[in-house]
Amino acid sequence: MTQVPLDTPVEVRAESFRGVLDDEDAGPYRSLQESAEEFPEAEIPPLRRPRLTEKGKSLVAVVRGRDRGEAVRLAAELLGGARRIMDSIQPILIKPNFNSADPFPASTHKDLLQALVALCRESGCGEIDVGEMGGLLSLPARKNFERWGMPEFQEKNGTGVVYFDESPWVKARVPGAIRWGGWIHCQERALQTGQHIISAPTMKSHGGGPRFSLSLKNGYGFVHPRDRVRAHFVPQMAEMIIETNLLYSPSLILLDGTKCWIAGGPYTGEEREPNVIIAGDDRIAVDVVGASVIRAMGAELLRDYPVWAHRQIRRGVELGFGAAGPDEIEMRTEDATGSGDFPRLMDQIRRYVGEGDPEPPAGGGE
Repeated sequence: MTQVPLDTPVEVRAESFRGVLDDEDAGPYRSLQESAEEFPEAEIPPLRRPRLTEKGKSLVAVVRGRDRGEAVRLAAELLGGARRIMDSIQPILIKPNFNSADPFPASTHKDLLQALVALCRESGCGEIDVGEMGGLLSLPARKNFERWGMPEFQEKNGTGVVYFDESPWVKARVPGAIRWGGWIHCQERALQTGQHIISAPTMKSHGGGPRFSLSLKNGYGFVHPRDRVRAHFVPQMAEMIIETNLLYSPSLILLDGTKCWIAGGPYTGEEREPNVIIAGDDRIAVDVVGASVIRAMGAELLRDYPVWAHRQIRRGVELGFGAAGPDEIEMRTEDATGSGDFPRLMDQIRRYVGEGDPEPPAGGGE
């Protein structure tokens, strides 16, 4: 998908988007977007505050391992272990980023999901599903999953799969989503009580309105295409994306920053290798740390003002998703590789995380 520069006028961006919709590969997405089907109304579950805390601070593990399996184990230990993370025996829904089936970091890496399934098994939880839909040119989801290698993954791990485009949709009442008018068409599974939802996003810049795509953006995948298009070309896009996080509360976020994009996204980008895994259950805290990593890798979109000043983060703080400032985050770090650059990188991340929350410049954090 061709990247449209961030400063392109909204009208031109919209016309470019319509051109993509004319592509025959966009047919399945367009049919959902143009559907007039009425969905049953549903209530959202109560928002749950982060549980992985210490003395009132949200814990964020930042680790470097010799492979993803080791990194995930280290991160879980720093957060208190699998049984603290999944504090009750319930089914698990893993929400990866399969915006496309393009190689990591465009989509979640198989090795991360493999390590995540092992962690879920360790917690004692049984039924594990992987659920996602994909982006504009990635439908039907069944074919996108096949290109990624999901049939082989299922056979190896005994996991289920939820194709969002084939699964029930609802019209959720979301009073806090003021820019949506209080209603969002979304995936019914996201609202199910008695389950753990685990978010497994990648770390990348996003050339359009969001500027970066981390855990808060990953929740946007629960939204029906007829509503996604509503958010794409309005000045409040960043806030609208964040308001969709009112649909659910994650039990764990595993953000894969072994590689990241510092420019471009969401399909292709300029690549760097921070070689870190970031984990926690506080979406604000994890994304502040993740965006700080992207900034440390040289992202121009994030260099002009503090990470806390970005509109994604500011709206998330207003909605009470987690930490409201740097004093409410405790970073726990470990490097199993003994690499010389890790302490310097962590010093830089802590500096960016600690910069606080001044007003952004005019137009900032689009």
